[in-house]
Amino acid sequence: MPRKNSSTKPVRSFRLSLECVRQLKDLSGTMGRSEGDVVEISIDRMYREELRFGNLIVAEGNNSEDNYVVEKKEE
Repeated sequence: MPRKNSSTKPVRSFRLSLECVRQLKDLSGTMGRSEGDVVEISIDRMYREELRFGNLIVAEGNNSEDNYVVEKKEE
């Protein structure tokens, strides 16, 4: 995961609940990082957890968007 900020990164926007925004601000202040960094770290951690518990399978393919497949487990 990149550690430096870059103005060349693509920009995305999302609608977040007030609770989520509060948690984001709390984490940002506690960690001493920007809100964008907190979002990147959070997604990276969640992604690694999904891989670890087998909920996400990384496959090989030509298109980078096709490399990640989420399989639903039967309950």
